[in-house]
Amino acid sequence: MNDTPLYASKRTARSLWQQYRIYRDRLELEAWILLHAVVVPVGEIRAIEVRPSVFSGRKGLTWGIKLDFSDLCRHVLLSKSRGLFKSIAFSPDEPEKFVEICSSILADR
Repeated sequence: MNDTPLYASKRTARSLWQQYRIYRDRLELEAWILLHAVVVPVGEIRAIEVRPSVFSGRKGLTWGIKLDFSDLCRHVLLSKSRGLFKSIAFSPDEPEKFVEICSSILADR
């Protein structure tokens, strides 16, 4: 595994001071509630998108696991092809940039 992240989000209150990182071969999503980092290999990513807050309209509510205060602000929704929880929502400091970089590594595969 490559140890240099392409992107590492800043720790903020809305992300519960967790950090989300993109590597060339995986995503690492800190999850204090789960007591470890969720590692998602690039091959398991089915879709990734930026979602609005629940206050902005009907598309804001996210079904699935929420690692932080994702429904209350713009957030990222990650859909996986495997695992018990196939939808994970989280709030990096720059959701659009996170999705852009993640989409670029998906295009390389």
